[in-house]
Amino acid sequence: MTAVDYRQKRFLVIDDQPMARESLRAIAQTAGAFSVEFAPGYQDAIFKIRNNVPDIILCDYMLGDGRSGQQLLEELRRFNLLPDETIFMMVTGEQSYEQVVAAVELVPDDYIIKPFSPDKLIMRLERIAAKKQFFAAFYREKRKQEYAKALAILAATKDSDAGRNYRFESLRQEAEVHLAAGDAEKAEAAYRGILERYEFPWARAGVAKSLHRQNRLTEAREEIEKVVAGTPHYFDAADLKANICMAQGEHEEAQKVLDEVAKKTPRNYLRKRLLAEAAELNGDTETARAAMADVVANDTVAGAVTTEDQLTLARTHVGASDLISAEKVLLLMRESEVMNLDLAQQASFSALLAVASPGKGKPKFTGLRPALMASPLPTASRVDVLRAALSVDDRELADTQARQIMSGEDAKKVFGAVRKLYALQGREPDFREIQRQVAMQRIHHDETPAGGE
Repeated sequence: MTAVDYRQKRFLVIDDQPMARESLRAIAQTAGAFSVEFAPGYQDAIFKIRNNVPDIILCDYMLGDGRSGQQLLEELRRFNLLPDETIFMMVTGEQSYEQVVAAVELVPDDYIIKPFSPDKLIMRLERIAAKKQFFAAFYREKRKQEYAKALAILAATKDSDAGRNYRFESLRQEAEVHLAAGDAEKAEAAYRGILERYEFPWARAGVAKSLHRQNRLTEAREEIEKVVAGTPHYFDAADLKANICMAQGEHEEAQKVLDEVAKKTPRNYLRKRLLAEAAELNGDTETARAAMADVVANDTVAGAVTTEDQLTLARTHVGASDLISAEKVLLLMRESEVMNLDLAQQASFSALLAVASPGKGKPKFTGLRPALMASPLPTASRVDVLRAALSVDDRELADTQARQIMSGEDAKKVFGAVRKLYALQGREPDFREIQRQVAMQRIHHDETPAGGE
């Protein structure tokens, strides 16, 4: 193992206790480090990492203010602020943490339990640095999204003497690259290959994720149920289960899963967004509104709250028939921001405003009609357009959106919401007729031989 030249490495020590920060700095300096910065808390850490990524991060597990090092790691990965080359070492006094990190997907590079000697920490850092060096070429190609080259590097190195030390990491990286490249079938095969050797919860979850990508929902549900039952602290698995439940149209179960996990991770705002979606689909508009209001008010990382979040918050207000609050959210969006929306966001904005404030929103919504009739849109935007079209009695536009939705992969997911919108306008028989037409088209398509009439 090649010794690391710590004189060339930038350290960041993240801990809310001054004495602990000084202790970790002393250890880093003992190893030869010249550059050791401090971050006393979560927000300061994100700011410093965003502005100048360190080579080595030593992060305490408990950061104060209800935050944890695990949450920090999740946020850094969420915003792609942490290059694969950076070492992230968790420092913790929690004896139970070993069981937790054995299950979760977004793991640190390593963790060390207090108290520990300087030699032990340095030995751990040397071991991680060796692994980072082994995968350095792979990391570069993956970052450039040169997936074929990245996979070729893994294939060429995994059977080497050094590669045998990292065989599971190589297999995991291979599976993740296949998913990133959009090849869910190869990802599934890679994850199953790992499971043939060892029952890692993250590998079982990887199988479920791959099956979900292939729309093999029943199989995906069976796999993720095993993970959730066996590793209750693996919260990412609960998120995946909720997504699968929603795709199956089981919104009550999805919300139940997310309600439980969100209580244990109150500052995970990606999960709050997912909870809002599940609750809205389940008809629990108050939970959906509360979750999105929490996201918009408290997801304080720079750039975290997006235009899509504002539209989702407005959507939850519309779903709760609180049109005044919906209008307020939409009109608080900056004019320059609204002008730069893509078509899907324009569709949602104009549709929601047309429902919340017809006098202000209907002209823009009507002006977009030709594009809304002809253009592909994501499901959420189509449902927004459908709602607005029904409210202004534009039957052609509403029925066009409904047919597109019911023909798509999200049909089960939003079936109840679409049916409810038609029922509220007294048009449920029309919706059943659209269902029948879509079903007949699907049967005809399935029975038509390839290349035939």
